Amino acid sequence: MNSAVANLVQIMQQTGHRDISNHDDAFLLQSLKRRQEIVQTPDLSAFLQTLEQNETERVAFLMSLENNYTEFFRMGYVFSCLEHQILPGLVAKLSPASELRIWSAGCSTGQEPYSLAILLENIAEKLRNEFRYRIIATDISDSALNTARNGVYTEEAVQNLRLKDLSTYFKLDRDGYAVTNRLKKHVSFSRYDLFDPLSANPSESIFGNFDLVLCSNVLLYYNERAQQFILKKLINATVVDGYLITSEAERAITKRSAGICPVYPPSPIFKKTFEVQHEAE
Repeated sequence: MNSAVANLVQIMQQTGHRDISNHDDAFLLQSLKRRQEIVQTPDLSAFLQTLEQNETERVAFLMSLENNYTEFFRMGYVFSCLEHQILPGLVAKLSPASELRIWSAGCSTGQEPYSLAILLENIAEKLRNEFRYRIIATDISDSALNTARNGVYTEEAVQNLRLKDLSTYFKLDRDGYAVTNRLKKHVSFSRYDLFDPLSANPSESIFGNFDLVLCSNVLLYYNERAQQFILKKLINATVVDGYLITSEAERAITKRSAGICPVYPPSPIFKKTFEVQHEAE
C-alpha cells in the first residue's frame, strides 16, 4: 500500500470515520491528489495533516469518494436486453400470488431503479395485466438517496427518455421533471453498506431472493478482496435462474465468480445457475 494511502486510511480510522481500506489504492491516491489541489495545499503530506486536524475537510474528502454519476437507461444494450428478453421472461414465470423482486445496489440518485420501473409498467400495459413487483434501491450516500426519493430531475437528466415515457411517467413542474407515483410506489430507497458483515441483503428485503440484481460501476473503486466480498453477497441474494448485472468495465471481474454464467456476451449480464455456499468473510 502506498505510504500516503496508508496514512490516509489510518487517519480515517482513528478519527472515527468509516473504514476505507476496501477501496482501490490507485483510486484513493487519485482522490487524495484531487482534493489536495482543490484546497491548494503544497503537497500530500501537508494535506494529510489538514485531514488529521480538520473534521470538515475529512467529511468533504469522504464525500468525494462517492460516485453519484448515473443516467436514465444507462448502458443502452443492457436495457434493451432487459426490455425485450429478461424482464418479459421473468414476468411470464410469475404466479398470481408472487412478485418480481429487484435489487438496485448502488442506485445513486435513482435513475436506474426508475428506468426499471418504466420498463415494467410498459410490459404491464402491453400485456394488459397488472403484476406485482418491488424494486429495492440502496446506496451508502444519504444525499444521493434524498435526491432519488424526491424524484425530480433536470431537463438534461431526462434526455435519454423516450418522449412517450417522459410524458407518461413524469410531471413537469417549476423544479424540473418529477417522477409520478405510478413509479414511486414500486420503488423504495434505503441506506445500505455492501460491506456490512452482519447482513446478507438489505433489511427491507427481509430474505433477499431477488430475481434481478443490478450493481453497476461500484466494483471499480475497490480492491480485489472487496470486489469478491461484494460479488459473493450479490450472488447469494439472487435466486437460481435469476440475473446479476454489473457494468461493461466490470464484466471481467464478475465473470470469474462461481455460480453464474454470462448471458448475451459481451454484455455484463449474468445468470445464476447454481447455489454456492459462501462463508462470511
